[in-house]
Amino acid sequence: MRPSIKFLATLVFLITSGVMELTAAFSANRNSPGGRALLAEVDIPDETRFSCVDVATLLKPCWSFLKAGGSPTSECCIGAENIADLTNSKQDERKLCDCLKGELPKIGPYDPNRLPLIEQKCDIEFYIPPITGATDCSR
Repeated sequence: MRPSIKFLATLVFLITSGVMELTAAFSANRNSPGGRALLAEVDIPDETRFSCVDVATLLKPCWSFLKAGGSPTSECCIGAENIADLTNSKQDERKLCDCLKGELPKIGPYDPNRLPLIEQKCDIEFYIPPITGATDCSR
């Protein structure tokens, strides 16, 4: 049986986001008094939530939709849904914007007005505004 795209995208995220360090910390805490894992003692810095590499990897299946139109693929929708799950604060939204602002020019000419269409066409509750080189991500 082949693993699903969502599973593979999640695995890529976990590997690149420092979850391995969390697992090590969790294992170390299992040996605490009483034999209970104390996850509250594990401090995960915010910058490990996702990286621009994660964004590029998860949204790579969307590049053809942004460039040529049509409909986003199921892989694009899965990637966008995973990004939505990772973007839980205004700080996360700013970081996503900065990542896209840096990554999108690498794909060549694209229609920034297609970014918000991903939400509609994939039926997810996650708005990605049109992003160009002139976009101010600090808002």
